[in-house]
Amino acid sequence: MRRLLALLPGLCLVAWIAWPVLPARPFVPRAVEFGAAIGADAGASRGDDRGWSSGVLRAPRRFDLVGLSWRDAEHVEPRIRVRDASSGRWSAWTRMGDEHGGGHGAEPVWAGGADAYQLRLRRLPHDLRARFVNATGTATAPQRALTALRREAHDALAVLRGAQAKAQDAGGRPQIVSREEWGAEQCGEPRADPSYGEVQVGFVHHTVDANDYEAQDSAAIVRAICRYHRVAKGWRDIGYNFLVDRYGQVFEGRAGGVEEPVIGAQAQGYNGLSTGVANIGTYGAVAQTPAAVRATARLLAWKLSLHGAPVRGQTTVISAGGPSNRYRAGTPVVFERISGHRDADSTACPGGALFAQLPEIRRQAAALAPVLQPAPPPATVTIGALDTTIDYPQAAQLSGRVTDAGGAALAGAAVSIQVASSAGFATLARTVSATDGTWSAQLATQYTRTLRAVARLPGGGRATSPQLGVAVAPRIGLRAPRRATARQPFQLRGSVRPLRAGLMLVIARKGSDGVFHTVARVPLRAARGTFTATVRLRRAALHRLRVESRRDARNGAGRSRDVLLRAVRSRR
Repeated sequence: MRRLLALLPGLCLVAWIAWPVLPARPFVPRAVEFGAAIGADAGASRGDDRGWSSGVLRAPRRFDLVGLSWRDAEHVEPRIRVRDASSGRWSAWTRMGDEHGGGHGAEPVWAGGADAYQLRLRRLPHDLRARFVNATGTATAPQRALTALRREAHDALAVLRGAQAKAQDAGGRPQIVSREEWGAEQCGEPRADPSYGEVQVGFVHHTVDANDYEAQDSAAIVRAICRYHRVAKGWRDIGYNFLVDRYGQVFEGRAGGVEEPVIGAQAQGYNGLSTGVANIGTYGAVAQTPAAVRATARLLAWKLSLHGAPVRGQTTVISAGGPSNRYRAGTPVVFERISGHRDADSTACPGGALFAQLPEIRRQAAALAPVLQPAPPPATVTIGALDTTIDYPQAAQLSGRVTDAGGAALAGAAVSIQVASSAGFATLARTVSATDGTWSAQLATQYTRTLRAVARLPGGGRATSPQLGVAVAPRIGLRAPRRATARQPFQLRGSVRPLRAGLMLVIARKGSDGVFHTVARVPLRAARGTFTATVRLRRAALHRLRVESRRDARNGAGRSRDVLLRAVRSRR
């Protein structure tokens, strides 16, 4: 009895160590993040004409991932190398990619247990900070010891339980390492419920990490990227839908279900219309491995086919804009069904070498796609408008119908009217389908919108309509005198709602043939919704004045009512 009591503290310690790994799932170390300010005097050498270079900068703790942030919107073209904490060896210099959405930071780079780093920048920006993540439980000496003990306990329990073979994925789906398996709980709970869009395009990315990682490092890399996206950058979750390592392992990214059209944060302006596959590593000069090319092709063949999109050919989608987007909001853009991130946004991603491998990825995906075609969708929903160009402040009159796979009406389906944005889709109105499956809704909007209808079916499931563009023509008022003296100035005034800065005054003169001919086009600029102009008419005649606005991404074309003004000769 005394011997048992003497062993009790040790048994309790073992139980405390082993408890986090007792469930039958992979052991996942605790992830932590921290940061450090980098100033001009923070152990750094002065720059020269070639830019600014730091000295050796020691991190507060060991880190597995490091990114940069700064205050101003600058592109400083950072390069980094890191020192391995165990061997003391330095990595090669790695170019850090631009942060999504602008020039306020650099995408993180995998370091894999480093304790120091050096930087080379084009110039030193204001408020430069390094942002670190440790995803392997090795940030401090006590954490390293505890992680080693827990890993040993987990391995011992795994031997006792016996190896459990991973079930083969059915239906042509590639094997995908789930969020539970790679340790998404260490990323933290997503900040919001997943949003769902469409999958018309597959965008290929790279993560701009070092390429010399081992296969067993990949899960920690995914954890670290997720932690960085969610905590350091404040995103709701990891940005990518899927990640593929150089060994061909596929990892589930953003939460919401691998078979669902989850909206990620990976291709600004097109997130609601695409899926994003990030290749772990840097592929500017180095090509991706054959294993990863095959895995990317198989994943995209399955994912595009699952959502009824062909793998071959091109598709036209509408840009939702955004600071890093190459195209303004409302622009129709043609993409290959499998495209690179640089095709959509202002970035070098996925690197020149991987971008050159996209034709091979498309070829392999097309060969797989015919055997991966899914069953027809269980239901459909349509959307239409009484008029696709409305005059402000009128509301758009929208309607559609929800039907099952055989075309029969589905009553009681909850229909959401959603608008496309640079971040995905947002719900603007809700309604329910009637007994004949039809639905209707009014939508007040100041600006041109790209809309869709999403029906949640009574028995579960979801159907999404094709997109519909509704343009809003601004309301333009014009006030001018009915008579004026030729060659003498007079003023006209007007208003525009919603506010438009660029307007055009069109002046036409009635000719001897009885037809009005345009004689002048005068640019106008509105401020706070009003405009004024001083005008001279050269000849005595009947004139027609009109103010027009051109169609753009925010509004349809608009024009004021016509004002007839007679110019008369001076009496002098």
